[in-house]
Amino acid sequence: MREDLRRIGIIDIGSNSIRLVIYDTTQAGGYKIIKECKYSARLSEKITGEGRLEQKDMDTVVPVLRQFKQICDEFGVEQIRAGATAAIRNAANSAEIISYLSEASSIRIEVVSGHQEAYFGFLGVINAFDVQDGFVIDIGGGSTEITLFRGRRHQRSISFPFGAVNTNLMFSQSGNWNAEQIRKLQLYVTGRLVEHDWLSTGAGLPLYGLGGTLRSLGKLDQKNREYSLPNSHGYVLERETIERFMEVLPATSYEKRKDLDGLSKSRADIIVSGLIIFHTVYQYIGASQALISGEGLREGMLHDLLEPEQPVRDSALEYSLDTIIRFDIRTSKRHLEHIHKLALSLLGAFGPEGDRAEQEKLIYVAVMLHRTGSNINYYQSKRHTLYWLMNSPIRGLTHRQLILSAFIASYSTKSRKQKLSQMHKDILLASDEEWVHKLGALVQLSIALDSTEIGVVSGLKARLHNHTLDLELQGGAVLIGLEDIENALKAFRNAWSVKVKLGYPSSG
Repeated sequence: MREDLRRIGIIDIGSNSIRLVIYDTTQAGGYKIIKECKYSARLSEKITGEGRLEQKDMDTVVPVLRQFKQICDEFGVEQIRAGATAAIRNAANSAEIISYLSEASSIRIEVVSGHQEAYFGFLGVINAFDVQDGFVIDIGGGSTEITLFRGRRHQRSISFPFGAVNTNLMFSQSGNWNAEQIRKLQLYVTGRLVEHDWLSTGAGLPLYGLGGTLRSLGKLDQKNREYSLPNSHGYVLERETIERFMEVLPATSYEKRKDLDGLSKSRADIIVSGLIIFHTVYQYIGASQALISGEGLREGMLHDLLEPEQPVRDSALEYSLDTIIRFDIRTSKRHLEHIHKLALSLLGAFGPEGDRAEQEKLIYVAVMLHRTGSNINYYQSKRHTLYWLMNSPIRGLTHRQLILSAFIASYSTKSRKQKLSQMHKDILLASDEEWVHKLGALVQLSIALDSTEIGVVSGLKARLHNHTLDLELQGGAVLIGLEDIENALKAFRNAWSVKVKLGYPSSG
């Protein structure tokens, strides 16, 4: 492991499952997942009528925690943070459970309060999306947390003692539902929501969803639509989709749900209870749309551990890119920033057309990450860059922007002969094809202008008149990379439909 990294294990003892995630972390608070393990414990189902978790059920958890500890030791984890949520938090013998499990596993376990669980979920979301205002919902096995945030700051939150597991036990018939059972759960949830006035103050805000229920709904919808980018994070569940799920899933028997493509068998019985909770909250708060977050409680616990004073980043995109560069880019940030400056100078020569702010964002992402593919093979780096970006942990972009950034970053002279948008026509706009070629050619020309990575071309002046771009390079004499510049210019002229008069600096 690199000396500048610190390895941390986060254990989430939830009502439905127990998970271990091991992260490599940077001094700036960035992180990368290197290992994840999961055990389906269903602790909510093991709580007795008196609200206790009995000794025999505690003993089923101990071996799991011990193995997690062994895994952490094997991976050289420096610090473990373990938190127990609703099932143990709400148990009548909560203190006894924590004491026993901590001693038997040699892991210090903390009870995560309902407020903390909501706050950690918020931290996971806010550092993964560039959004100012919204709600967060985290549907667990034994509790549901809802948070309101404004201006990227936590405002209010509440933890309710109902989740996908315990409401399935309370209201369904072994995972099967009829209209009366659905209505009873809806009334039960609404009855708790009306106790908190602030839940009705954010109509029209987006709702960010955490937990297995939302991820499962996203996977089901993607399979049904044959969605061309099967990423969970940032996937949008439209109102029509949510309503369709409410019509179809409760009416489908538990046995038939086990065979649904995209739904794990272990969640087939509790997906409906989780859906009813989600749908009821979605309607009650008047959300504009629902988005799935791939980061939540565990990432929030990590943010809180690494940066307890300032755990909220100003920009999820900047934070994400900085982390990726520290982990995966084998070049200097100075070089990348220089290419970005050249690219913006080129773009500035053209009048405003389309969404200029989005164009600048796409250029920035493409420039910062265009070298990722070289980690696999330097000579085929663009092909690998395309795949890497499509499947990367870039935060702060929509799925459409992620695809566009990948096409732009991996653009080559061959790209101009291809209709790139076809493979993702279900996500991209009709106008995106032209902008992929324009911005891709522009980024590749900017990269070529500093192919030596030593800043020989220190800057440029670009002036457009009568479909001719006068391009005057500044700096020293360009001796190496002239062929790269000429090849990039061919693609640039074609994409932008301009002639280019290129002036090189004199050799002095």
